[in-house]
Amino acid sequence: MSLLDFASLAVNTCQKLGTDEAEAFVQNLQIVEVVLERAEIQNERFKTQSGIGIRVIKDKKLGFAFASKLSRESIKNTCKAAISLAKVSVPNPEWVSLPAKDEFPKTPEGIFDPEIASISGDEMLNLVIDAYDAAKGYDKRVDIDDGKFSAILNEIAIANSHGVEAQEKTTRIEGYLVCVAKERGETSSMAYEYDVSTMLREFSPEKIGKTSAEKALSSLHPKAIESFTGKVILDSDPASSILFYPVISSVNADNVQRGRSLWAGKVGEKVASPELTVVDDGLMPKGIGSLNFDFEGAPRQKTPIIINGKLEGFIYNSYTANKEGKKSTGNAYRESYNMLPTVATSNFVVKAGKKKLEELIAEVDKGIIVRRFSGNVRPDSGEFSGIAKQASYIEKGQIKHALGETMISGNAFQALKDIIEIGCETRPTEIRAYTPPILVDNIHIISKQ
Repeated sequence: MSLLDFASLAVNTCQKLGTDEAEAFVQNLQIVEVVLERAEIQNERFKTQSGIGIRVIKDKKLGFAFASKLSRESIKNTCKAAISLAKVSVPNPEWVSLPAKDEFPKTPEGIFDPEIASISGDEMLNLVIDAYDAAKGYDKRVDIDDGKFSAILNEIAIANSHGVEAQEKTTRIEGYLVCVAKERGETSSMAYEYDVSTMLREFSPEKIGKTSAEKALSSLHPKAIESFTGKVILDSDPASSILFYPVISSVNADNVQRGRSLWAGKVGEKVASPELTVVDDGLMPKGIGSLNFDFEGAPRQKTPIIINGKLEGFIYNSYTANKEGKKSTGNAYRESYNMLPTVATSNFVVKAGKKKLEELIAEVDKGIIVRRFSGNVRPDSGEFSGIAKQASYIEKGQIKHALGETMISGNAFQALKDIIEIGCETRPTEIRAYTPPILVDNIHIISKQ
């Protein structure tokens, strides 16, 4: 039986047992990974995870149960468990319906790569060796601390009692290294670098190794500076975690409806610099979050979020959309079959500017560049503070030296309005935000003397 066959079987079984609505989400996840621990390459590991999550509605009462075994008997028992839970649940007067059957757009290009789906342990090991050699061969002062490389095949199927039937498979390959550099008794801060792609041929372990080594070397021999408030270039990772993690939270319709978003009621208002345009694009070719349907069977789409600094709208799954009489934006997501769907971004894409990182640096008379951030970001208020890592001091358009222990703080929502320029080199980050480097003003910079 296919995954969709199991999903349909579950829905039919639930209907026969007397539910008003039923939905089944089936997943088969396969992972091949190689781990580095204390600079030693470990053996490859193979992980598999399969299961089904069943959601039923009876008299506006929700029941959810899951099983890690796919068989007729297991599915029948899981259906009964979900129905039993629904019977003792509290009715939700705001419940409207599971998604109705709708036409799906064309499957996005490049979200499945047979080379990743069939990769062997030896092939994964060779990728790790390539990254390892690139880092160690870049400079003898560089040591590798740890890392991990993973190839992921994710197959999902969804069916519900309104005729929704969807099945697809996606692939992803990702890896990271953590390096340090040592010279004359000094050790740099930990330098972290990674890559992620849906296509094997576009994944570069050599770039991971070389860039992690470069970052480690660039943080040797740090110096302190006088504290000031001014310009900061946030590289892609700190830009996504500081600026766009609060944005993602604020445009989540569930947070808006629960009063957890400062942007509630602000659609059409200016919330950022005119330089900023952001879309959630669930259909982006080769996007790490791309699919032609979301994780409850609603069509994916491209949703404008911020256009030239103006807030355009929010992202919805079917439940939050129904509460407002809207159509889902296709943003239902589940990390696994054993979870209910929530609202989440697909590919959160920040429109790139025209200047490379070097050109942004050249425009800064006095400021710093931050390549990694370790601290706290409050998505509800936008307040952030923490340590700027792999940070360097910029003066008169040139990087002068690495920075010692330096803190940065501010407010993300204000920083969005203080964006000076956006770089052109966009990359996917760990929160599924495609983000370029961003030059921001009025950030508090505190350097420990």
